[in-house]
Amino acid sequence: MKKEEVNTNFYEAVNGEWIEKTVIPGDQPSVSAFLELHLGIEKTLMDLTAEWEKDQAKLNGNLKKYIKYYQMTNDFDKRNELGTKPFELILNKINQLNNLKDLDSVFEEFSLESIELPFGFMVMQDFMNSNNQILYFGATDLFLPDTSYYLDETKKSQLIGLFTMTTKQLLTLYGFSNEEVDKLIQEALAFDELLVPVTKSSVEKADYVKMYNPLSKKEVEALTKNFDLMGKAETLVKQVVDKLIVMNPDFVNAFDLIITEDNFSIMKSWMIVSNAIKFASDLSDDIRIAGGAFRRALSGTKEAQNKKKYAFNQAYNRFGQVVGLHYGETYFGPVAKADVKTMVLEMIGIYQERISGNTWLNEETKELAKKKLSTLAVHVGYPDELPPYYDFFDISSYEQGSDLIKERLAMNKIVNAHNYKKYNKEPNRNIWGMPASMVNAYYNPSNNQIVFPAAILQEPYYSLKQSASENFGGIGAVMAHEISHAFDNNGAKFDELSSLNNWWTKEDLEAFDKKAKDMITLFDGLETGFGPCNGELTVSENIADSGGIRCAFEASKKYDKHSSDEFFQNWARVWRNKASIEYSQLLLKVDVHGPAILRANMQLSNLPEFQEFYGITEKDKMYLPKDKMVSIW
Repeated sequence: MKKEEVNTNFYEAVNGEWIEKTVIPGDQPSVSAFLELHLGIEKTLMDLTAEWEKDQAKLNGNLKKYIKYYQMTNDFDKRNELGTKPFELILNKINQLNNLKDLDSVFEEFSLESIELPFGFMVMQDFMNSNNQILYFGATDLFLPDTSYYLDETKKSQLIGLFTMTTKQLLTLYGFSNEEVDKLIQEALAFDELLVPVTKSSVEKADYVKMYNPLSKKEVEALTKNFDLMGKAETLVKQVVDKLIVMNPDFVNAFDLIITEDNFSIMKSWMIVSNAIKFASDLSDDIRIAGGAFRRALSGTKEAQNKKKYAFNQAYNRFGQVVGLHYGETYFGPVAKADVKTMVLEMIGIYQERISGNTWLNEETKELAKKKLSTLAVHVGYPDELPPYYDFFDISSYEQGSDLIKERLAMNKIVNAHNYKKYNKEPNRNIWGMPASMVNAYYNPSNNQIVFPAAILQEPYYSLKQSASENFGGIGAVMAHEISHAFDNNGAKFDELSSLNNWWTKEDLEAFDKKAKDMITLFDGLETGFGPCNGELTVSENIADSGGIRCAFEASKKYDKHSSDEFFQNWARVWRNKASIEYSQLLLKVDVHGPAILRANMQLSNLPEFQEFYGITEKDKMYLPKDKMVSIW
């Protein structure tokens, strides 16, 4: 790389050739290092699926169910023959509703079958006591991806117009008359509009600790007199419920103004439209393509997935943990697993050292931070066990009188019943939140747990063939990123027992909040080529990236053959990304992760060692004055 390229735009200096040559797949809104790995794994799993279909004798029971379901998703001749008939089951259920009393009578059934409702419940760990699981309550999403789109009249008009056009095409395919289509869409949008003022923006949702708003049974009943919300909650969990955790208080406070008999007809139209979109993927090829038209237009995706790929993904998404376990056990060897675990422990050790040497924390807070690190649970490769509900799936074929919607409702009922049974029970921390075949990683604050699925443990993130410096610039930084989430603006509010608890001294918390605000300022308004970055929306991920790169670089330096150049180049390489204009603009509104070019460049500019190694001065675009640098972890 030429020095002037490095000092002007390091991200492009490393990835320029890749950006120029790489073509975004027609059925994707973007391509990235993540997606390239995903597409490779997708092909591997599709090939495996074809093999399994031919020879099912060696498959375990749940993989046999997966293949049976895949054979249904892949039979487009049958799907096209059935047309919209399978959806009549849902449509008839909704059409029978005439008032809130009718909704009350079917609420349990609809909730268990995941038929779209304006509000609902979920069982999750108690933020205040991670050893118990309690009931949370929330409202549905809006038709547009963020509340900010409704505030910009020009953008709102464009997107509502796009939504109306694509939904008209879809509902016409369902067989509704022009008059019915116009009425359904007009009323559905009217109900959607009622939800806008009481829906959290993406920025508000990013502060997920604020989802925790406990209300007593009496308080909920006083706010929801139009509908027996607490009665429905108790019906679902089959226990007395003395409180709800309300994720959006604005919605509950306005509940009796929105969920009314006068609004029931527009709410019913909203349900028909929402479910027509939701279940389009289970019907004929024309309908499944039309059902995704709005989302594709929003993200700039040029075409729908072909039938073969779609059929695979539809079955895989339902049996992801089952297929993922096979992938992890088969393609991720014990040597790599041991090496990766060693790297994670190194990262934790580096974090311990950096906290010990921290200059802005008091000793009391440092000790509690190190205590939290010492209880951090690490999961690598693939899980020790799967969710038990797969064992209860019983797939019926077309020949047995079933169809994809019947199967979906039946599986939903099993999964949701299982989840509601977890109410007031200790969580099983061995269950992962994603399959081993997913290219990703995560930190769960309620378990103080980091998970690295096998799928991400490949080049350019990790390889036994890469140098240690390259691996630390890739997967090492990802590991340290996830550890950093334990100490970002959200994770820092949870203690070593994974419960919401302020373990900071007043002085240290004020210092941390000031540094978090400095991180917001560092990124806020930075131009990306598609619009400005929102520093507040992306602060948690930017804190994690900052901690990740610092700790991983520290670890790499401990190796005899450390190469700063290899480390920095691979850091930039793993964030390579090429996306449509529409998708890039959408992510700026809704994604808590910073834009790829800033994750690479700004985090490097914010690192003194990077500037020193490449001799960057105030004349260079990659330069950041030391008094503007933000170092937290």
